[in-house]
Amino acid sequence: MFIADEDFLLKNLWWIVLVAILVVGAVILFFCFRPKKPKKTSVNVAGNLEAIGGSDNVLSHALEGSRIVLRLKDYNKVDREKLKTQGATGFVLKSDKLTVVFKEHAQDVYRAMFPESK
Repeated sequence: MFIADEDFLLKNLWWIVLVAILVVGAVILFFCFRPKKPKKTSVNVAGNLEAIGGSDNVLSHALEGSRIVLRLKDYNKVDREKLKTQGATGFVLKSDKLTVVFKEHAQDVYRAMFPESK
């Protein structure tokens, strides 16, 4: 009877291999494509406004994708290091515009800084 069991396993080995491959594939797919939990971001409005010189320093503002474009009265009041600690990843200063880049949560920062612009 033991010999018959060996014959059964040898004859059906491809089924065992197929099931093993499917199980390994399912585990790989589960870990690679599971939905990621969104990161909770908290926006410090006072810190961002303080870093650009206060709301009185802002002449105009606009949201462009992951960037906030600002026209300011005095560009010397901008504290870049403080903006970086608030989540800004880059800055571009061209003539009369300061562009502040916030990669993932620019819209949240913009809405928090300028609630009248919703």
